[in-house]
Amino acid sequence: MKRNTLPVRASSALGAVTAALLAALPFQGDAQQRSVRGWAEGPYQVKGTGGAQSLLFEWKFLDVYCIDMPPFRPATDVVHGTLGGGAISFYRLRYENDLSAYVVTSTVPKDRSPADEYRILLQREQESARAVASVASAERYRVDTGTSSFGPTVKLRLLNLGDDDPDEPFPVSRALLDAPDEPLRSLSVHRLFVHGGSRYEIAVRGVPTEGEGRAALEARATQLADTMVDSLQTCTAAMEAKAQAQPAR
Repeated sequence: MKRNTLPVRASSALGAVTAALLAALPFQGDAQQRSVRGWAEGPYQVKGTGGAQSLLFEWKFLDVYCIDMPPFRPATDVVHGTLGGGAISFYRLRYENDLSAYVVTSTVPKDRSPADEYRILLQREQESARAVASVASAERYRVDTGTSSFGPTVKLRLLNLGDDDPDEPFPVSRALLDAPDEPLRSLSVHRLFVHGGSRYEIAVRGVPTEGEGRAALEARATQLADTMVDSLQTCTAAMEAKAQAQPAR
């Protein structure tokens, strides 16, 4: 099997092709000519065993968001940092059951409303799906929509992902293997939404356990992704309410 990837690399600002991510980042000058490769801070790795496991499941990024990760399996480690000159925040927790969970955020340009930004995200994902379908199959990159307490949500499912790029880690970059849909090698489920001044992408990436089919792996990944959405939005809303209730100094 060839290890090269399909000629579409979707990138998360959130869920756009790489050039669109560059255009959205708050750089000065011609953003299309600038690279987002490389870490501005990190990547930092945190490991926890025994009583330290609980530290891996609670995460807060500045005053942007917080999340209580589902502790349904022991965690291997957490990796976090920022990319794109500090414009993209990255968090990944790896479980011991072949699932990795991600939260990625970036800043919405000041001249766009959340509704405008959501429409752009959805359009970009649909364009990426059409591009993949033109060279592979429609099953490789599936786009749907849903709702959440933070508003409309783009829902994705990708099949047979390529290797991570250390300087543009998944899901900041999403490479697909140049391979058939079957046999199943890996799968990811994504939830994209806009809240306040930030774009959010929650993603779960997994590989099948022995004898596990696509439907079963997708169900596991979907359950984790949707639980993460609920946790992040509940925790973040409570954090924002607490901040608003504090008296001005």
